[in-house]
Amino acid sequence: MASSPQMCLSLYRLLLLTISPLRSHSFFFPSQPSSPCGPGRSWAVRLDAGSVTAGCSLERLAHSVAEEVGLENHGQIGQLEGHYLLCQGVEDSADVDSALDRNPHVLWHSQEHILRRSKRSVTFNDPKYPSQWHLHNDVKQGMDINVTGVWERNITGVGITVVVVDDGLQHTLADIQPNYSPEGSYDLNSNDPDPMPHPDGHSDNHHGTRCAGEIAAVSNNRFCAVGVAYGAKVAGIRVLDGPLTDSMEAVAFNKHYQVNDVYSCSWGPDDDGRTVDGPHPLGKAALQHGVIAGRRGFGNIFVVASGNGGQYDDNCNYDGYANSIYTVTIGAVDENGKRPFYAEECASMLAVTFSSGSRQLRSIVTSDWSLQSGTGCTDGHTGTSAAAPLAAGMVALMLQVRPCLSWRDVQHIITYTATQHDADAQADWGINGAGFHHSYKYGFGLLNAWRLVNAAKVWESVPFLVSYQSPILKTNEGIPEYPKTLTHTWNGKRFRWSSTLKLNDWLHFILRTNSCY
Repeated sequence: MASSPQMCLSLYRLLLLTISPLRSHSFFFPSQPSSPCGPGRSWAVRLDAGSVTAGCSLERLAHSVAEEVGLENHGQIGQLEGHYLLCQGVEDSADVDSALDRNPHVLWHSQEHILRRSKRSVTFNDPKYPSQWHLHNDVKQGMDINVTGVWERNITGVGITVVVVDDGLQHTLADIQPNYSPEGSYDLNSNDPDPMPHPDGHSDNHHGTRCAGEIAAVSNNRFCAVGVAYGAKVAGIRVLDGPLTDSMEAVAFNKHYQVNDVYSCSWGPDDDGRTVDGPHPLGKAALQHGVIAGRRGFGNIFVVASGNGGQYDDNCNYDGYANSIYTVTIGAVDENGKRPFYAEECASMLAVTFSSGSRQLRSIVTSDWSLQSGTGCTDGHTGTSAAAPLAAGMVALMLQVRPCLSWRDVQHIITYTATQHDADAQADWGINGAGFHHSYKYGFGLLNAWRLVNAAKVWESVPFLVSYQSPILKTNEGIPEYPKTLTHTWNGKRFRWSSTLKLNDWLHFILRTNSCY
């Protein structure tokens, strides 16, 4: 048996044999490259695999080439076989490119440089954009329309025109002018093509311009704010700055209806809790004609505000614009997602989106007129007047990705995608006959731009509207106050009515039904 010193020597030799390949072959496998390898001092090379001789490897060839040209091999680049990163020492200043050009084993080489890349997030230089909480709420997560992801995919309303039917549109404003559509505009009060608002004694003919800014204010122009569909065109129809007749309203609803896709209407009958009114015969006929013949047969989208008479116990069921089957009725919630004091409720509410609340809560930031006392920008747009244009802008985003959506498709998509955001018992959610949650306060829920656009992409069109008019059915009974109901059966179908009307009058009631949601 070997002596103890001999055994130690043998173990030492075994240890040398074990570690010597790492030492001797560090020539080929550097574990800690000593030279820096930053941009400007590094070269990517592709070696000729055919020049590797038997018993050699690409790694050894890379090290050999690096030594020949005065560089250090920093190993294979990722999973790209034959591609290596060679780096120059701090003090070296040799002409590396020429040396690599002459080397027969190098098929290709390129000196590394810094590449400019940016994250695919949207940024704006519009000074009031950070205050547009309804577009991106950094304070209360989830309390915005969820639109930034849509913008990141280049969906901004391009190719769609939204017309604001109101008191005029200051189209010379920096936030409006690049997106202004003169082809879709008209002044019915002055009977000329220019919808420019006229200064007035109260300096309040800014309403239409504010609504237009919410929809399509130009982005990245260093002025005021950004619109929901900042790539869309916006037109104006001036009709509310003077006496309004049924015929004027009818003309407004169909004006340039092959140019204008979406009509945004933030107005209606008086919100006093006593007025029951709506479109008269010509206005009704124009709404129906718009959904049948407008937008090349796919139908114009009429977005209307539900009303601001909540503090007077007004109800948008009394509003014939809101309860028309041809309109998209939009209510408001504040930045907490709650029903504000002014918001009305009704069975015809389709959905809600954001607007102002109590004095402590933020209002909507948007463009404003610069006439009289206006500055071109405001942080005080309020009420359902501010909610409806946001919805109109979201519809424009839907139509960009799916121009062939019909007016009924838009209503159905809103129904399917609106979110039941407020679980409070006072929200009064119920489940309708089709299994959808619906609330008189919030309709089918809160609009979500991301869900609307993605549903629009894959939506299967619903059938055309089918209607049937029954013979006159006389019940000779009064419609009781809610929650009591009047029930009548016809053709095996049971119909129930209830009313919150605080009137002692009888009503001549006509029921018109669309396909149930």
